[in-house]
Amino acid sequence: MKRALRRVLTPSLLRLLKEGGSEHNLYFKMALALLALVLVLCLVLPDRPNIFTADASTELVTFTVTDPTLSQWELGGARLLTNPLQPAAEAGVLQPDTVLDIAPGTRVRLQRHGVGVLRIELEARRGGGSKSVGTLNDPAGGVRRLGDWALLLVEIEGRPRLLPFRGRLTVGDDVATGVDSVLLSGTVSVVEEQLFGRSRYVAGSGTLDAGDRIQFWARNGKTGTLEPAVVNGFVRAEPMTGFSEPLNAMRLVAHGQAEYVQVERLGSAGYRIRAQHWARFVNDPVLAALTAIVALLILLIEFLSRCLVQLLGAPLVLVARWLGISEAQAVKAAEREGDSK
Repeated sequence: MKRALRRVLTPSLLRLLKEGGSEHNLYFKMALALLALVLVLCLVLPDRPNIFTADASTELVTFTVTDPTLSQWELGGARLLTNPLQPAAEAGVLQPDTVLDIAPGTRVRLQRHGVGVLRIELEARRGGGSKSVGTLNDPAGGVRRLGDWALLLVEIEGRPRLLPFRGRLTVGDDVATGVDSVLLSGTVSVVEEQLFGRSRYVAGSGTLDAGDRIQFWARNGKTGTLEPAVVNGFVRAEPMTGFSEPLNAMRLVAHGQAEYVQVERLGSAGYRIRAQHWARFVNDPVLAALTAIVALLILLIEFLSRCLVQLLGAPLVLVARWLGISEAQAVKAAEREGDSK
């Protein structure tokens, strides 16, 4: 009986000892790797809210007001022109503490060279329902309604002037003949939401060169098309005297949720600053930790599978020794079985 068992079990024992269930082990590892890949893709590929921040020194800022709440500026002492053909000498002077209330849809153009006069040009949206760029409210309660165009010349003295806004923003202008106001320098950074929780991390940044023009772009939630994004920001204009850096006399800071920031650069097709999906492995601490844990689990499963093969193979070795099967005999038996097939 022992001889019959040896004849029957020799090829099978060799396969079990040599293969150790390698075929099933390979399928299991492939399924595990595929599962890990799907998990990683599900964590990395979905879009997340991105908040972009532009911090720039510039000679020109242009935006279209969408919310008049922030666009209420104290411009007492400024000179007012209401007709493009009106000479600057005929400009009227606003009373102290006069507040400009800008109407929604108004296109605002802020222009300043060094520590010179700040020019605030207001133009009503063409084809829009409103024919007024806003109102002037004096301390006595008087309200003056402006027409579809106005220019205010502001001489900033004593302390800096902050002009907050909410709207669709463009910073700088294309470099061309006749253009005299450009972006001077700056940076754009993007902050992205972490995989879990409300925390955020810096997902990327870009440096702006003199002459660049930037604009925020977002996807419309209803139509799915890209359009200029609405951002919140402010312009800080330094006083005309006592400021040591006239080239940085007008600074812009703007924040907004967007898909990307488009940078138009002289001599190139421009580029986009956005949060790259692959960079999340490095920048997102939660995703980096989860990736490391998955890698460690795969290594642990590989180690345990090898240990399991060894544990299952030990009884087979004992059975082979009890039957008196040597390794050479098992090999010859397996070869004979292969030739017969």
